[in-house]
Amino acid sequence: MKKIFLSVMMTLCALSIYAQNPELVKYERYWKKNVEKVRVMSYNILNGFGWGEDLERQDRFVEWIKQQDPEILGLQELCNFDLPKLKQLAARYGHPYAEIVIADGYPVGVTSKKPIILKHKIEKDCGHGLIHIQTYGFDILVTHLNPANTIKRQQEAAKIAKYINENKLKNCMLMGDMNSHSPYDADFMETHAYELLGKYGGNGSSNLLDGQFDYSVISHFLSVPLIDICRKYVKPAKRTTFPTPVLMGQSRHPEYRNKTNERLDYLLLSPKVAQLAVDAFIFNEGPTEYLSDHYPIAVDLFIDHNMQ
Repeated sequence: MKKIFLSVMMTLCALSIYAQNPELVKYERYWKKNVEKVRVMSYNILNGFGWGEDLERQDRFVEWIKQQDPEILGLQELCNFDLPKLKQLAARYGHPYAEIVIADGYPVGVTSKKPIILKHKIEKDCGHGLIHIQTYGFDILVTHLNPANTIKRQQEAAKIAKYINENKLKNCMLMGDMNSHSPYDADFMETHAYELLGKYGGNGSSNLLDGQFDYSVISHFLSVPLIDICRKYVKPAKRTTFPTPVLMGQSRHPEYRNKTNERLDYLLLSPKVAQLAVDAFIFNEGPTEYLSDHYPIAVDLFIDHNMQ
């Protein structure tokens, strides 16, 4: 029993070390050949780095992404980006492949280390658009739902859920800024983020449902079914994805920000893909506090090609 306890403690310590020191990830390897760990990340980059003018923040973003070394990266708020500009940015952090959908001034896109097969672009009734690509054998869907109206978000979620079901996407990941709250976070939000209701405008706000937080949008995705993978690995108090201190109007004191912190960004996996997950992260400490007004999220998938 003592040996088992020590083994568990050593494993937990190792996981903690890797979480705190992303540079150690490059030393990870498996004892069998043809096995890889694939990191998938989603990031809202705040107005495309000031519509392309904040080069200093963009440089810091590139360096941080290189440290995390994701195989697939979904991006929102690619303001002032087109496909050539996105490919140029992606090449800086080691991704030769990219696709983008420009539905309005806030495009969404995805980049990858491996070739991308573009499956579909939806420009209407999906917030700032939805892009569906295939890479690494997965169906990747990236979106950014309406930021101002709960009813419209409900309609957008219904359309995306219908698209996933009609196309029988059993090997998919849906990611992005959903501007919505999860029922899994309800207890924590109602007891900790109590100043959010006032921030949203209270009764009559189009961002609330009957003056209360609306959990129906994420619930719609969960009923597909899709798995909220961060819920499994990240405690409720650590699930914040918005806002960061990069907004000068936000206090730098975590105790104060907890009153208005919220999770708006998600990685939602089909059950088949969720079985491959070995870790999930919300990077809401350190350098990411000054890269965007949102924090990035990621999932690590363990893929054994010997079993395929």
